[in-house]
Formats: sequence, C-alpha cells, structure tokens
Amino acid sequence: MQYIVILGAFQALVALWLLQFKERKSISNYLFICLLSAIAVHLTIKFVIFNFIPDESIRHQMNTFIGASYGPLIYLYTLSKTRKEFSIVGKWYTFIPFFILMIGYLTVSCVFFVLNHVDQKLLDLYNDFSLIVLFIVNLYYPLRSLFIINTVKLKALEKPEYDIVTRISYCILFMELGVIASKALLTLYPEENQLINISIRTIAYFLLLVICLLIVRKSLKTEINEIAENESDNDFKVAVNQNHNEGELSLNTIDYEVKFSELWQKMDQSVKQKQLFRDCELNLDQLALKTEINKYQISEMLNGYKHKPFYRYINEYRIEYFKNMVEKAIKNNESINFLSFAYEAGFKSKSSFNRYFKEIIGKTPSEYYKSLINETKKQSFEISA
Repeated sequence: MQYIVILGAFQALVALWLLQFKERKSISNYLFICLLSAIAVHLTIKFVIFNFIPDESIRHQMNTFIGASYGPLIYLYTLSKTRKEFSIVGKWYTFIPFFILMIGYLTVSCVFFVLNHVDQKLLDLYNDFSLIVLFIVNLYYPLRSLFIINTVKLKALEKPEYDIVTRISYCILFMELGVIASKALLTLYPEENQLINISIRTIAYFLLLVICLLIVRKSLKTEINEIAENESDNDFKVAVNQNHNEGELSLNTIDYEVKFSELWQKMDQSVKQKQLFRDCELNLDQLALKTEINKYQISEMLNGYKHKPFYRYINEYRIEYFKNMVEKAIKNNESINFLSFAYEAGFKSKSSFNRYFKEIIGKTPSEYYKSLINETKKQSFEISA
C-alpha cells in the first residue's frame, strides 16, 4: 500500500506540474490544479503517517479531511464547462464539509498530542462523523455532476470533457462503494478488521492515482487535438484555394454574401463586444453555444465566406487585443510582460502565442515591440524638432 501511496503522490505532482507550466490558468485548470494538489497532500500525509506514526489506531483508522474536497471540485469543474459566466464564489458553500472536517481533524490531532496518547472514544467519534460526511459529499456531488453532463452533453461539452468528468466521478463513487463494502465485510468478518481496512484503503489510493493519470491524459489529448484541428483547418483552406478559380470564387462570394451577411455581423459583433476570444478554451462548439448560431454555419462562414480557419479568426482578435495593451503600456510608460498580456488576450500557451503572432503579424513579439519603440522615439523627435 505504501508504494501505491508514494507513487500516487508523485503522479499527482507530475500532473500538477503539467497544468501549472504547460497551460493557461483558466477556471477549469485552477480546479484541476486544486484537485491534484489535494490528492498530492492527501497521499503525502498518509505516507508520513504510515512511516513515522507508531500508533496503530492512527495509522489505519483515523480518516483525513482532504477527501471532502474531491466531490465538490469535480462538481465545480462540471459547472465551469456547462454554464455561462460561472463563478466559484457563488458556490463557496460546497466546501463547508471540507472545513468542518479540517477543524475536527486538527482538533483531535492536537488533543492526542497534548494527552500524549490516543483517546479511542474520541477517535471513534471523529471517524464515525467524518465517514458520514465524506460519504454524503462524495456521493452527492459526483452523481450531481453526472446528471448535469448527461443533460447538456450534446449542447455544451466536447467528448474529452465529458469523458474526464464521467471517469473521475465514477472513481470517486467507487471509493465510496468501498466504504459500504468495508462495513459489510467488517460485519461478516470482524476478526479481519486490519486486513479489510488496509485492502479498502489500498483500492482508494489506487483510484486517486487513476484520477491523476486521467487528468494528465486529458491535458495531453487537449493539446494534440488543438494542433490537429489547426492543421485540419489549414488543409481545408488550401483545398478551397486550389479547387476554385477566380470566376467561381467571385460567384461563391456573392452567394455567401447573400446567405451569411447578417449572420456574420451578428457573430462577429458578439465576439468583439463580449470579447469571447479572451476565453483560452474557446472552441467551435462553445462559440456556437455563446452566439446561439449553429456550429456548422459558423464553420461554413469562416472557411467558405471569410476563407480563414477558426483559430486564425479567433487569434487575430487576440493579437489585436495584445497589440492594444502593448501600445497603451508604452504610452503610459508602464512595464510590459509579453506572456502576461498574451494570457490576458486569450492565448493558452507561450508557444501558440509566438507561433500565431509571427504568422499573422510577420514579426516576433520582441521585433514588434522594438518597432513600436523606434516609431515612438521617431515621432517624439519629429515633434520636438
């Protein structure tokens, strides 16, 4: 069991590193960072207890409070993916059980430290109470998450998001089924108390390790899908240019103008006014949801009417937003952080920002900045002259 604990803690730290340094910090990523941090702390505490706490009752019986955050975190992640203008602040109450158990855990630990021995009655009272709270929390919120995503699956969630919410929810539910199984086994075989507790805890720690692997897999898959989608959009654009001569293109432009003129203005105005492009996780499905326009119409408008792939269209607005921030900072003589500005504009990573900036502007961000500085100095010189 100790090997699973330390492996799970290490896996959680690796996954945490991937989210911390490889992706933009959106609400959903912050929630996964919190979940991975909770798992890492949980398993690290258990490893320390198993190796350095001599009392057998503490090592194998005392529940930790961190598990009370797993259900609420996957629930909040689900809401962040399915609701517009979602705010974590409005759901603060989901963590009340977590804080109650934390206070109870620390209080009981301090009492044992002061008494210099374990009070079995107090330990049993804490364990019974914490077990009930953990069971309710980690049963209700995963089930609630599954209900939400199955209700809105076709409207708001892509398959990777649907899959990870489903699988993590099932992992948490399986851990709670382990609680029921342990109670049943202890009733039937009370003499095997220690073996049953160790076995059930080992399964729970293994499931936490699986959750970490699921998050890593989703993070890597999202990055791969984004690259593939960009390449697919570019291939489509090349195919359109190769298969249409100027006369056909002119005729199609007229047809598209009649078909999409008003619809394009509606979508484009919404993207600009609501600054939808600043959402780093914006994709075709989410744009369709937020603008209330069919995603196939959006795709046809972009590729056939405007002759540009989805990410090119969105990133043009992001770069324009970035340029405005840089120009404003130079004008106000403020400090400039390219990466911070890029994240604020909606880019998800440094590499994608640099790639699209060079492709669209024709210069690297540093070259663009230097050209602005030189132009500002030239204008100041001309004015003074």
